[in-house]
Amino acid sequence: MNRKAQSGLVAAFISILVATIIGVGVVIPVIIDTIENASITGTTATILNLLPLMIGLVLFVAVAALIVIRGG
Repeated sequence: MNRKAQSGLVAAFISILVATIIGVGVVIPVIIDTIENASITGTTATILNLLPLMIGLVLFVAVAALIVIRGG
């Protein structure tokens, strides 16, 4: 493996770490806190409670896509 390929892998790894830390450490807790403090009930609350799950799913797919793209 040459140096250019190694630097590309390092950059991809760093970007995956940054996206995961920001997504899991900042975005999801803020959304959960906002939903809990809002006075929302019924179907709207049910749909809003699915937002953190969807964000986590998007992060998972993005990480998997980066790994597949860089690995292939």
